[in-house]
Amino acid sequence: MVRRFSNRLFGGVCAGLASISPFSPAVWRWLFVILTLLTSGAAALAYVLLWWLLPLENPLEDNRSNPAGIFAIALALAIIIGWFVRDSLAEALGADLYWPLAATALALAFLFRQFRSARVQSNIILGLVALAIPLFAIASALGALPEGIYDLALRAWPALLVFLGLMLLLRPRTRSASFFALLVSLVLVAGITAFAFSNRINEQRTENTVTAEEIVSEGITTLQININMLDTDVVVFGRSDDQRMIEASFVGSEASEVTPSYLEDGTGSGTFTIQETKPTAFPSLDEIGRGELQITLPTNAAIAVTLVTQNGTVNFDAAILELERLKMTLENGDAIVTLPEYQPRSPSVEADPGELTVSNGDLRVRVPAAVGGRFVLSQTSNSQPTTLEEDFDDLLYALELRLNEWVLVSRTYDDTDIQITYGINVPNGNFRLDVIGAAGTASDSGSD
Repeated sequence: MVRRFSNRLFGGVCAGLASISPFSPAVWRWLFVILTLLTSGAAALAYVLLWWLLPLENPLEDNRSNPAGIFAIALALAIIIGWFVRDSLAEALGADLYWPLAATALALAFLFRQFRSARVQSNIILGLVALAIPLFAIASALGALPEGIYDLALRAWPALLVFLGLMLLLRPRTRSASFFALLVSLVLVAGITAFAFSNRINEQRTENTVTAEEIVSEGITTLQININMLDTDVVVFGRSDDQRMIEASFVGSEASEVTPSYLEDGTGSGTFTIQETKPTAFPSLDEIGRGELQITLPTNAAIAVTLVTQNGTVNFDAAILELERLKMTLENGDAIVTLPEYQPRSPSVEADPGELTVSNGDLRVRVPAAVGGRFVLSQTSNSQPTTLEEDFDDLLYALELRLNEWVLVSRTYDDTDIQITYGINVPNGNFRLDVIGAAGTASDSGSD
């Protein structure tokens, strides 16, 4: 089948259909009008599809054998019949996908026409963009796209207008008009997206609140605290009363799921764990932001802490806690750690001391003057501490050079009753050591 020159009003589709059927072109025209009304415009899409796919008759060629024509008619029938069975299709697929599928067929027809066109101005990129839109809608309806990607696409739709405007403006001037228009539109979307995300990432969210209160039994002498967070500022401190209770309060985005749990093993040990997860890797823009977690711990039980967080700040104030060991890993952000005047009693602490890691940010450690501290810095992951930059007080701590290590050690380490050791890893930031309560120094005050 081909489109006819004779008896044509628009594209010659109805005249072509009349040439292979017993009906006149007028009957076909009325049939398309009636079907367009009955199908809310779906038959009009089928007509446009036939217009694009069917070639014009050529008196110099044999028009009887035309596979493209057969394919075009089959696709047009599928669009029209699909309208009448769309409810059954929606029930089978779990979503109403008729219009996205019809638009996909139309975009494929347009793209097919561009590939077959011999004209210089054939617009393949426009066809690919037209095809991407319904495919995106189908993927979103089937739940194959993260919520954040769908939200971003809805916000970025004006970029299509930019793409079309630039393409029309540049098309008479260059063969690569569509490519340049698409490139500019993508760069514009990427820039605006990066700006929007950077503004939102540090914004405190308050839509989601999670609280936990756990009573620590009298027989529990050791607590293991596990904190695993994502984009959250973490504040940890000791209770101001004698209650044997762990309290945790999280305020943040609805994109975060925070799960607290507490278990006692019956042997004098308890484990409190709080973990932040995000079910979707790409939350919507409205859900992006920083949370805050505050934890208060009892002061009458030995405590070991493992703290891991990706983005945020950490203020770990253990000044009144019986802190056995702290292992902290912070990927991006600054941290302040205040150590207590307390001698760890667990034999395992000597073999496996605490470790403080801040991958991209600064670390400040505050240690009481009555504590003999040893802080070991690997030369491969730290810069050398210096008194010129006030990284430490040379009167209170000495810098020792060992094989592949720098060691900041208290000058009274051997004479103190309280001795602690921590490994320090600050590869892309600064480490500062403050001594609390040392007479005659700048660190006399315990305040920041």
